[in-house]
Amino acid sequence: MNPLEARLLVVDDNEDNRYTLRQRLKRLGHTSIETATNGREALDLLGQREFDLVLLDVMMPELNGYEVLEQLKADPRRRDVPVIMISALDQIESVIRCVELGAEDYLPKPFNPTLLAARVGASLEKKRLRDELHASLNRLEKELEAARRLQVSMLPREFPAFTEQQPVDIHALMQAAREVGGDLYDFFYSSPERLFFLVADVSGKGADAAMFMARTRSLVRMAVELLHEVGATDVTPGRVLDTVNRELCQNNREKMFVSVFLGALDVRTGGLEFSNAGHPPPYRISVAGGLERLGGTPQAPLGIRQATSYTTSTLDLDKADTLFVCTDGVVEASDEDQNMYGDERLQALLNSTTESSAQARVTQVKDAIDSFAAGAPPADDVTMLVLSWRPTAAIR
Repeated sequence: MNPLEARLLVVDDNEDNRYTLRQRLKRLGHTSIETATNGREALDLLGQREFDLVLLDVMMPELNGYEVLEQLKADPRRRDVPVIMISALDQIESVIRCVELGAEDYLPKPFNPTLLAARVGASLEKKRLRDELHASLNRLEKELEAARRLQVSMLPREFPAFTEQQPVDIHALMQAAREVGGDLYDFFYSSPERLFFLVADVSGKGADAAMFMARTRSLVRMAVELLHEVGATDVTPGRVLDTVNRELCQNNREKMFVSVFLGALDVRTGGLEFSNAGHPPPYRISVAGGLERLGGTPQAPLGIRQATSYTTSTLDLDKADTLFVCTDGVVEASDEDQNMYGDERLQALLNSTTESSAQARVTQVKDAIDSFAAGAPPADDVTMLVLSWRPTAAIR
């Protein structure tokens, strides 16, 4: 913005004062100057058009400058318009009140040409810098929103149908916080009878975390595929994580890491193999209503030590058993008073739920978190995956 082309509004109930100030501003080179004879007229003009600076008289009948300033700063659309208060008053109390109400500056009458030029120029420069900052923030927010959409698009959105040959009901959700994050869920069949699934959480936020997340997802899929191609007979979650960890430790100058729970389910027998790299242990929900966490001490997250060897644990699921896997964003969801949802509330909900489908369980937990947070902004991504093995049952 060229300062001399800035749109100025002069507000004064005295015609001589309006004329004098308008002529002084023209001598300074300003070409776009409008005037208002009172506060109401000024607010009407500000509602109709955009201005870069308002020079506002303090003492006016009906609606004085203080009241105009209060209404202007209370309007989200116009609160950033800079205002220079003008008055014959030179009491310090008047200056303080104007500044407290949000005025950019204060000028006494009669006008000193040098002081007028300096304060108008300084106010317009501040306005230019604020506009540039707002434009940059808007561009950044659009870029972050595009990154969030891209991040979500990398995750599976179509969930495999429940069939007699593949009797698995699975559903998942990843809700990004305001920033681009590093949560991840994924699932894929490495063969018609073997289903891999994982939930992961990358350290930190932002573009680096999102890229590390995408790399982790790709490496897990590549590791499973390559191990099968070379004829490996033990394509276990632990061996897969060994391979992925070695790759993530390479050239990891930012020292990023990712917690991962990786499982592999034999859909014919219910046999489950799993490995836990620093992730919150999942819950197993039995058809009878029992709730337990999968045992074993989680090992180190991926990306920390290249020599880490990841073990594989086994578990036989019973008919209609359900697994609930999530990131810490679920239990750490907070309300406006910074109270966390916590493990106890989650366990009580999982214990009491009567929902039978994976999608219904995900929705129930998500709704409970949203209700608890009551509109408080999320501090972390919320990601969960529900898997139920139903070898002979039909989903209601």
